Formats: sequence, C-alpha cells, structure tokens
Amino acid sequence: MDWSKVGTFISGNAGKGVALVGSLLTGNIPGAIAAGVSMVQSATGASTPEGAISELQNNPEAMLKLKELYYANEASVREHLATMEQARLEDAQKGHEQTQTTIRGGDVATDEYVRRTRPMMARQSWYATIGYVIGFEGAKALSLFTVGATMELALILIAPASAYLGLRTVDKIRGLNK
Repeated sequence: MDWSKVGTFISGNAGKGVALVGSLLTGNIPGAIAAGVSMVQSATGASTPEGAISELQNNPEAMLKLKELYYANEASVREHLATMEQARLEDAQKGHEQTQTTIRGGDVATDEYVRRTRPMMARQSWYATIGYVIGFEGAKALSLFTVGATMELALILIAPASAYLGLRTVDKIRGLNK
C-alpha cells in the first residue's frame, strides 16, 4: 500500500478542510506528498500507510489530531495544493504546445507527402463516413438490411476528420479535461 491510498481515505472520510491533506497525498509533487505524510504520521503515530489507515479508521482521536494539524498548517497545505495545480497546468500547456508544434511542422514541411498526409486522411475519413451512412441507410430503406448505419461506427469513421477540424475530444468540449 502507498500513501496515495491514505490520501484517498482521508479525502473521502474527513471534513472539508482536512480532505485537503488527502489531496496532498494523492498529488505528484514530492514536497507536497512529504508534507502530507508528515502530518498524517504526526496525527497517527504510524510510520507506514497501512498503520496510518488502521489508526485513522479505529481511533477517532487520530482524525481529530489530524484536523488540529491541518488547521495549524492550513496556509502551508493550501500553498502546496496551489503548487500542485500550477504544475498540472504547466504540464498540460507544454503538451498542447508540443502538439501544436508538431502539427505546424507537418503543415510547412518541404516534403509534399508529409505536408498533405493529414488533410488527405481527413478527407478520406469524411468520404468513408458519408459512404457508410448513405450506403447502409439506403440498404435499410431498400429492405436489404434490417439495421442501417450505427452511430458508433459513424463516429469512429469521422474521428480523423473531426480531429483535423479541431474537435479533439468530448472532455475538452465539455471542459472536463482535468
């Protein structure tokens, strides 16, 4: 067991503020994780994740002590969380920049094959989708099949064209990219 499981337990079972200590343990910044581990170890007296969870589950005093430690160090906890969020956002930004650099590099490549590959794939995707939908819906209308085009297969076929047009993923459209 690792400390992130202790963090998940604390986030799910502690009050609103103390749940932030759990967030420290489930993050990916070593300093923040160390701060969270230190607070949990001080509250429980356990040096292992297994011992800490056991103590938090079986001893209400340990959870109270953790709450006291949280309130005494609230500013530090929030600072660590802000650092974690900043690192996450910077990582996402760097990933986006790299994707855009790669795409732009292909768009201005001197090799015509490289420059035309993405647009060609998008057109082929579009044509395949149109052919599939019209073909299978026409076959259904002529009673050759009992089922026409399915939404799932049509979405798979249209995916490259949609990506080329900038519709990358549903989570980005909905703003759920976390």
